Amino acid sequence: MYRVYYCLTVEHDLGLVAVAALLCALSGLAAMSIVRRAREADRARQPAWLLFAGFVTGTGIWGTHFVSMLAYESVVPIAFGLLETVISLALAIIVSACGWAFAIRSETRFAAPIGGALVGGGIAAMHFMGIEAMRTNAIFTWDAGLIIAAIVLAIQFSAAASTVAMGKSLKPSLIGGTLLLVCGVVSLHFISMGAMQLVPDMTVAEPEGGLSPKLLAVTVALGVVFVVSVGLATAAIDLHLGKRRMAEGARMRALAEATFEGIAVVRDGQMYDMNGRFCEMLNLAREDLVGTPIMKLAVDPEDIRVLQLDQDDAPTTCRLRCRDRAPITVQVRARVMDFDGQSSRIFTFRDVSSEERARARITHLAHHDTLTGLPNRLKFREALEAELSSAWDNDSQVALMFFDLDRFKEVNDVHGHATGDRLLVAVSERLLDALPRNAVAARLSGDEFAVILPDVDSREDGLNTARRVVNNVGSPLSIGSLHLKVSASGGVTMFPLDGEDPDRLMNQADLALYRAKGQGRNQVCDFDPKLGMMMQERRMLEADLALAIEDDLLTLNYQPQVRLGDGSIAGFEALVRWHDDRRGAVAPAEFVQIAEETGLILKMGEWVLETACREAVNWPNDRRVAVNVSPAQFKQGNLVYSVQRALTNSGLDPARLEIEITEGVLIDDEARALKVLRGLKDLGVGLAIDDFGTGYSSLSYLRAFPFDKIKIDRSFITGLQNDQEAQIIVRATIALARDLNIAVVVEGVEEFDELGALGYQPDLVLQGYLLSRPLTRGLISGFDEASKAIRAEMATLVASARPLRQRSA
Repeated sequence: MYRVYYCLTVEHDLGLVAVAALLCALSGLAAMSIVRRAREADRARQPAWLLFAGFVTGTGIWGTHFVSMLAYESVVPIAFGLLETVISLALAIIVSACGWAFAIRSETRFAAPIGGALVGGGIAAMHFMGIEAMRTNAIFTWDAGLIIAAIVLAIQFSAAASTVAMGKSLKPSLIGGTLLLVCGVVSLHFISMGAMQLVPDMTVAEPEGGLSPKLLAVTVALGVVFVVSVGLATAAIDLHLGKRRMAEGARMRALAEATFEGIAVVRDGQMYDMNGRFCEMLNLAREDLVGTPIMKLAVDPEDIRVLQLDQDDAPTTCRLRCRDRAPITVQVRARVMDFDGQSSRIFTFRDVSSEERARARITHLAHHDTLTGLPNRLKFREALEAELSSAWDNDSQVALMFFDLDRFKEVNDVHGHATGDRLLVAVSERLLDALPRNAVAARLSGDEFAVILPDVDSREDGLNTARRVVNNVGSPLSIGSLHLKVSASGGVTMFPLDGEDPDRLMNQADLALYRAKGQGRNQVCDFDPKLGMMMQERRMLEADLALAIEDDLLTLNYQPQVRLGDGSIAGFEALVRWHDDRRGAVAPAEFVQIAEETGLILKMGEWVLETACREAVNWPNDRRVAVNVSPAQFKQGNLVYSVQRALTNSGLDPARLEIEITEGVLIDDEARALKVLRGLKDLGVGLAIDDFGTGYSSLSYLRAFPFDKIKIDRSFITGLQNDQEAQIIVRATIALARDLNIAVVVEGVEEFDELGALGYQPDLVLQGYLLSRPLTRGLISGFDEASKAIRAEMATLVASARPLRQRSA
């Protein structure tokens, strides 16, 4: 090492050595700056930056070498060969460029130190090629140990410089890399110069024609200054531009991250970059996506085709795979544009899965019942037309069935619509359980269901399936704490036996259903052509009844009620009548039933109540008018308000009005019934149970509800004189009512023998054809005189308490 120290301090001009060191440091700093820029550049522009880095590095090393050579004070004259000098410069540039290229572009684990070592080898090669360029009349002797040490140190320092230069922090990598590179150049030059000794050889002439030291010094100085200036300027400008690019890139990435759309940059079919929203959409990390072929995200070949298209502002829909969840539907746009200096395909993805689900939901709701999930009328009609078309082509039969629940309206009225809805859901499930897989079931409206059964062999097969549905629906079921027993009716028609038009078939199935309900419900009937005419007449009757109610074409008749003890007239029961211009007198049993089934009974009942009160106000004050209220009025209408309004409008004393109800309205909801009855009692009107003894009669009603009167049904009175059991029941009922201080009306007495069979009952009120048939309004005023004889005879019979010969009114 002493030889190296001696060479540096004695054989070199330390001033020029300092200049060489400064040039080496400046050129090293420029080289490190350009190397870092080359590392950060995209791969398309990296070769240009690597060549520039090699040029700056090689020129700086070469300049440092030759300035140091000029600082060497040799005992013999020295000149330099032009060719060798140029080769040494080219060698330094090429090897340095190759070393930096390997360090930056290689994907091996130790690319940086290996590339740096290659640069160190270039420094050594350049140095010894420069020595080869020396022209002198001396013999070169070398210390092999120092030569090896110089080369090893140059390679190690250069490898370390490359490793540090590839670091993430800017200043430490620049300063550290520069110092290490300078150490490699300086250690190589001065150790190798210390290993060299020149021994004068007088047999060799002094060199001629070589480059003069002064010229070489000027050339080298200018060259190094120029390269360093360009390198440093380039590094400074690029640093400034790099910061601007980084700021712009950060701004653009912030914008990309802020958008609600996913963005992906694709090059050569692989994803190069993407924003965070795209990663969120796929539930994948950026590391999972970068470098992955975008086609791997496609779900099926159609989606691959969409991602391969060169689209331009034309949105297309496809599906993409996600991690650990179902694929998402996206609206994708693609555009080819420059990104980081390379042509790339920029994809934008908008997640439309929620919109697609919403559209599917809307479509489903448009074709399905929201409560049961079954197809609705629109979807059912489409399915029916499709099945009929298929059956026509295949020469097969289709059964069309209509079902509805019996007395479903009562469930809604008594237990509420929530219970009714739960019942419909349960019925739809039972309906599906009873049907084969190829059947199509739908809910048309309310409690009306329909079924299409394709490929039916015969009408009997369709009827058997319908019976199975009715039986399945009719099984007892529980809804919460309620235990319900429901039943259903069904109608069946066949394609093409009964018809081919969908509308006609649906009408025929409806007619068959109507026939089933008319036969006692819980039945299944098939279509009969005669039903068409019957149904048409019913529809016309419904329409005409609605017009009759609207145009006030109904009338009231009044059936008298007489006290048997003294034969005085107690009052009249109002009975509605309808005389149609085309049909004549329509039986009350016929049109009242239609009114109840169609809901017209509410409006008709209010009319009866208003009219009866208005006409009764002109009667003598001791006579009452009885108005029968239908179950529908009692359950649905505001009965208390209707009665109060009728009394107010007519001016009738409430005590002269008697409201008659049937026992059936008390069964379903006793609490509600009691509330209504008490409301009527508060108005001051009388209350009577009509048709007592039929249906669901319970003596407990007489105790639980505030009734003033009971009416014994005519079914107990007809033929009473010949029915000992009926006499016992009637007399017991009368005795019970008397003990409870409840008045009794006996309905349907048509013969004196029936009256006589009642025995001595002076406090009874009689109503029946024996006394009189119902009277029109105009006959009421003369009824006292016209009925005087029959009333006297009835009173005499009761007083004698013995049967008379049979007479009729």
